[in-house]
Amino acid sequence: MSVPRCGGSARLGVTALLFLGLAHGLGAQEQAPRIAITIDDLPWNGPLLPEEREAATRVLLSTLQARGVKASGFVNCGRVPSEAPLLKLWLEHGMTLGNHSEAHRDINTAQLDIWLEDVRSCDERLREIVGGPVRYFRYPMLHQGPTAERREAAFRLLSELDYQIAHVTVDNSEFMLSRPYEEALRQGDETEAERLGDLLIEHILAMLHHSQDVARRKLGRDVDHILLLHATKLVADRMDALLDTLAAQGFSFISLEGALDDPVYRLPDAYIGPSGLSWLYRIEPLSPEDAAWDGEQSRLLREAIGSNR
Repeated sequence: MSVPRCGGSARLGVTALLFLGLAHGLGAQEQAPRIAITIDDLPWNGPLLPEEREAATRVLLSTLQARGVKASGFVNCGRVPSEAPLLKLWLEHGMTLGNHSEAHRDINTAQLDIWLEDVRSCDERLREIVGGPVRYFRYPMLHQGPTAERREAAFRLLSELDYQIAHVTVDNSEFMLSRPYEEALRQGDETEAERLGDLLIEHILAMLHHSQDVARRKLGRDVDHILLLHATKLVADRMDALLDTLAAQGFSFISLEGALDDPVYRLPDAYIGPSGLSWLYRIEPLSPEDAAWDGEQSRLLREAIGSNR
């Protein structure tokens, strides 16, 4: 393989956002919308005790498996030695594992040779767990290199390892909700925990609808979307409700492999710079200014998180 194939408002309620999704409507020439679920920072992102992490992982994977959703999880391999059994659970439930680097270093600021070794080291560790080659790589923070030199160095290694880049169309800030949610649970505040869970779904839907709008504006059609989430208790607890909501909007669930078959992911990457951008912003016509909308959604989410504090 040569170069890797890289080729709303958060204040709305869930019900309102469901109607907003209907208003977006499918064009007569468009297929029903499809989305792949991907989850970063495996084995786990957050401070739960080992037995709590295992329980939450089982809840997450059982929910996905029961719904026939083949998700892909991206592993920070530096966390693996004591928690490889959690990754085995992913494989046992029919999910796919991908490389998210050893230590989640930022290619923008890390010493380049250390960053490259992080990727190679994680590949070696994952091959032992998976029992064969690993197909997908996701850049930490979606940063692909602030300069052409760094980006090309990364591409060369990913090509050598025969990786396909796991791009993202629906980036979001759901990670901001994780710690407040776990704190609400520790305090026994079920009302606050429920509110934060609803915020998760509202925020994801707002980001998804925006991504659909960007795709139609730039390509004249919707695409097979790839959603980024994180391995947290909030995501585990609310995955069933999120899948219900997406299904009610007409979405069907496909694998990462299926989503990457969409020709949009074979378009040239037009962006070189420090930002971690949605794939839809990176393709021609290049539109990094769309990230300002993402920033505003993060601000609204931050305000909503603090509104009950």
